[in-house]
Amino acid sequence: MSSYHQQIHCPASEIDLNFWRNPQGVSVPDDELSFLLVPDAVEAMAVFALAQQVHLYQNKQMPAGEPITKALMATMGGLLPGILLYDHLVQGGPPGTPQIEFGSVGISLYKGPNERYESPLVKQDVSIDINDHIVLIVDDLGDRGGTMQFLTQYIAEKGARQVLTLALYMKPQAMSVCPADFFFGEVDQDTWIITPREAVETMVKRIPVWKERGADQTECYRRLVELIGYPATVVDYYLETVFEAC
Repeated sequence: MSSYHQQIHCPASEIDLNFWRNPQGVSVPDDELSFLLVPDAVEAMAVFALAQQVHLYQNKQMPAGEPITKALMATMGGLLPGILLYDHLVQGGPPGTPQIEFGSVGISLYKGPNERYESPLVKQDVSIDINDHIVLIVDDLGDRGGTMQFLTQYIAEKGARQVLTLALYMKPQAMSVCPADFFFGEVDQDTWIITPREAVETMVKRIPVWKERGADQTECYRRLVELIGYPATVVDYYLETVFEAC
């Protein structure tokens, strides 16, 4: 069994965070992408590590009076890490640091399947007052860097005094365009990251590609469960419906 598959299926007490800082996705036949399934326990531990980075930043900024006071979760990707961060940054913030207020901002990248807008589109405006505040943007992934770059400028134009960025994972292109101030790990550009919030979404988007390229339902099951590491119960529940719909 590979290190990846060991980590996917091991109990939480045996998770190796060093492995998850620079993980390699797994390949499947007839697909140019590699796939990385991030279990719930891994994301929770990674977010805890990120929270500790932010705690250090807050402590260093306190003497100058410049700690983070607002956080914006970029929907949809930033919602799950943002909710997990809330517990650590609001309930568990360092003594003496201001409580961070959390809000959200909705950004859309795609008109439809694989059809991107020329630039990100604001679907839901900033939900809290950020004027003259130090603002942290929370997202799950820096892919090409365009979303973070857009949001950094957009939030600054909305009146933020300073904008910082946080992401669970960063890819090389995003690091070159708009490197995150806080991030947990890095992955190759061709890696499709499957976080706990998008396991079904990935099936809906990728099974049609595999089917078009000749994979039958049994082969899709093998790719999802045996290669990528999906729980069999999830695949058993959704696979037939998704496969027949495409």
